[in-house]
Order: sequence, then structure tokens, then C-alpha cells
Amino acid sequence: MKPSNPAKNNWLGRFNALRYSNYRWFWLNGAAQAMAQGMQFLILGWLVLEITKSAYQMGLIIFAFGMPNLLFALVGGIIADRASRLKLLINTRLCVAALIFLLAALEITGFLELWHVYGVVLLLGTIQALNGSARMAIVGDLVDRDDIMNAVTLHQMVNQTGQILGPALAGGIIELIGIGSALTINAVLYLSSVLFLCLIKGLAPSSNQGYSSISQDLRDGFNCIRLTPIVYTVIAMTIIFAFFTVSYRNVMPAFAQEVLNTGAAGSGLLLLGAGLGSLIGSLILASLGDFRNKSRLMVASVLLLSLFLTAFAWSPWFWASWIILLFVGTMSFGFFTPLANTLIQLNVPPELRGRVLSVFQLAPAVHYLGALPLAATADIISWPVAITGGASISFILCFWLGIGRSVLRRSDN
Repeated sequence: MKPSNPAKNNWLGRFNALRYSNYRWFWLNGAAQAMAQGMQFLILGWLVLEITKSAYQMGLIIFAFGMPNLLFALVGGIIADRASRLKLLINTRLCVAALIFLLAALEITGFLELWHVYGVVLLLGTIQALNGSARMAIVGDLVDRDDIMNAVTLHQMVNQTGQILGPALAGGIIELIGIGSALTINAVLYLSSVLFLCLIKGLAPSSNQGYSSISQDLRDGFNCIRLTPIVYTVIAMTIIFAFFTVSYRNVMPAFAQEVLNTGAAGSGLLLLGAGLGSLIGSLILASLGDFRNKSRLMVASVLLLSLFLTAFAWSPWFWASWIILLFVGTMSFGFFTPLANTLIQLNVPPELRGRVLSVFQLAPAVHYLGALPLAATADIISWPVAITGGASISFILCFWLGIGRSVLRRSDN
């Protein structure tokens, strides 16, 4: 849908994607969804810690969320290219709200057991896998090609705003009125995000009506990646980034408790710092417009991220750790993630976007899986060693892909 009367919207400056009415509703939906998801992982992590008193069990719960993400992400990409991406997002979001309400009811009534959490988390991971590609691919349906960079960055920015408020809100609610109430508010936020999606109108139907087989759809997606060096390089870096560095977010409750001696509110405050840094990075990126050499900035950001994360791992002081997390957030979800997403969308045809982004979507799944070895290493050795090891591996591999090879160095994108 074209933006209405662009001349009236000059005040937006570099934030051109907000000229599109459908994109504005999607942007607001993203705020509610991100806040809900930011709350969700802190609540679930703290819930498992209360039940088991084990950082390993907390890592295992996050692993249980990530496994179906890994198994069903490609299926989600096929669905995103065949079905209505908007309807898929609405229906899956309703299912998530229902599952969180179920956990809240079990906790409030005193019937909640650990196996209930595992069951719900497995279902949540499956739903995430099915809608993740659609959530990314629909951005290209809402704006013109020249505004994709701006749209991706603004969506990432509003996601980080939710990630800032979500963990802090969850930590405060848990300490004031309990986990059951926090879960209830979490579910309500997911429902509110559906209301904004329902206001999006007039999207074109999918160009792939399902005449080809699923195996052919998969082959087409993988062939597109294989024949586009910049795409497979970006995807490889993203998966490395997710597994070895970003998994620290999922184990933050245990790290905060064992290393910095703080509770749920302190854990939420640390995640707030990372989220605030991501928001700052997204604002900077959005203000740059459709600039050249996106790939070089992406490489620099992931290398700097590894260094900042190492500093965070060894900091014994809460507020020093909080400041370092500002820079971690800026480099990770402020710069790296929106740049990687944009580079893929710019180099993939619209009819294959869902399938290619489903492979890109393996990164969130891998980032949940990375929580288990991270927590296990911390149990055996220590948290600083575990986080430093992951950051070091990420630095070496991403240096080789981004600088050692010529694909991104010579790219004008």
C-alpha cells in the first residue's frame, strides 16, 4: 500500500517507513509483542529457578523452546510464502496468549509443575518457528523497496523498546505481586498485539499459491541462498552470532543471581540496559537512511560485540556491567540484526523471501539452544569463562567470514 500524501509527512525525516499506514499498525503491534516476549523469558527463567534452584534446568527450558524453532523454521518459511502472512501472525499470536494464560492459571491455583512448563515451552517454540519468517517477510509487503532498510530498522527499534520495558516490568511484578500475575499481564500484552494486526488492510495475496511441492519449495529457497554469496555469508554470521553471543540473554537470571548477587528486579534492570543500548543503535541506524556499505558496519558491529561481551563477563560490579550491556545491546540488536535482515531482504526476490528468511530464522532458534551449553559450562567452570569462550569463538569465526573472505569486504550493499 502506498503512503498517503507523503508531503504531509516531511516531519518524519529519515523515518520514511512510518508514512505507510499499514506499516504503522505493524510497528505498534511490534511494540506490544516485543514487550510481551521480553517479559516472557525473564518470567519463565525465574519460574524454573524457583522450582528447581538450578541454572542448568533454566538453560534446559530455553533449549526446549529453541529445539522446535530449529526443527520447524523451514516449514514456517514455506507457509509464509504460500499463505496470508497477516492471518498466520494473528492466529499464532492468539495461540501464544492462550498458552501463557494456561501457565498463569496453573501457577495461581497452585497446580503448576515443572513438566507443565516444559510442555508449554515446547508448544511456544513450535509456534515461534511457524510465525517467525512471516513476521520478518511481511515488512517487505508493507513498504516500497527503497524503504525496506528504514522499515526493518524501525521495527527493530520498537522491538527493543519493548525489550527494555518488558524485563524491567516483569522483574518488578514478580517481586511485588508474584509470577502468576506477571504471566497474566504477559498474556494480555500478546492479545493487545493482535488488535493492531487486525487493523492492517489491503495486502496483496501471496504470489505462491501452493502449486509446487513442499520439497520443490525447499529446493528453491536453498538454491537461492547457495547462488547468492552475500546471503549465505550473512546467514552464517548470524547463526554464529546467535549461538555464541546472544544466548547470554536467556541465562541472565542465573548470571545476575550467581555473579552479581542480585534478584529478579536486578536481572530485569540488566536486560533493560541491553535493550536501551539496542534502541540507541536502532535510532542511529534509522537516522542514516539507505546508506552504502551496510555489510562493513555489520561486520564491525559483531566483532565489537564479542569484545564488549567479554568485558561484561568479567565485571564484578553491577553498574559497570549495566553500562557495558548498553554497548552490547547497541552492537547486537541495534546494528547487527537489522543490518543482516536488510541485506537478505535486498538480495532475495519477494516470492522467495519467506523461505530464505526461514533459514535466517534459524538464528533465534540457535540462540535459544546456546543457553544450554552456556549454562552447563558455567556450572562446571564459571560464568565468566563460559561467556568469554562463546564471545571468543564468535570473534574468530566472524572475523574469518567478514574480513578473511572477500564477499562482504567488496560488497557495496
